[in-house]
Amino acid sequence: MHRLRLPPRQRIHRIVLRVALFAIGLLGAGCYPKAGPAPGVVTAHGVTWASTRWPGVTASSLSAGRDLFLAKCNACHDYPDLTAIPEARWPGIIDEMGGKAHLGTEEKGEVLHFVLASRSEQAAQ
Repeated sequence: MHRLRLPPRQRIHRIVLRVALFAIGLLGAGCYPKAGPAPGVVTAHGVTWASTRWPGVTASSLSAGRDLFLAKCNACHDYPDLTAIPEARWPGIIDEMGGKAHLGTEEKGEVLHFVLASRSEQAAQ
């Protein structure tokens, strides 16, 4: 079976099209994580869950974590869908993104606790 050989100009166009489609695919992959709405205030049940998991966590510290999350995370990208990312990945994400947002160690901890408490509430719904 003989294949018809395309003229050079059509071969170049085909290559350019493939490269463009590949680039579009990479850009689409860069939109991960999936965007979600801004998370609400952690409920009393969420505060109890968090304070049991991390002694010393309070409604006030979760509120501070939420305030930092709302102020910093949406500055560079949309709010992430908290349940779309496995819980085990959040500490690394908060450490990396918190560094970019110039958060201190305590602030990163507040954001992490808020994210995981909020995530647990969203997953339960």
